[in-house]
Amino acid sequence: MTYSQMWNNAGNEAEILYLEEQIKTVKKEVKRAEAAGLQEILDQANRKLAELEAKLDELEE
Repeated sequence: MTYSQMWNNAGNEAEILYLEEQIKTVKKEVKRAEAAGLQEILDQANRKLAELEAKLDELEE
C-alpha cells in the first residue's frame, strides 16, 4: 500500500467515525422530538439522519 493510499484510508476512517457520532446524536434528537410530539423537528431530524446514513454507506463501500 502506498503512502497516499494509507493517507486516504486514514481520512476515510476519520470521516466514518465522525459520521457515526453525528448519527448517534441525531438519533437522540429523533427520540426527544418523538417524546415531545414535535413533528416538524422530527421530520427534520429524520431527513438529516437519512443524509448522514447515505454518506456513511457511500464511504464504507
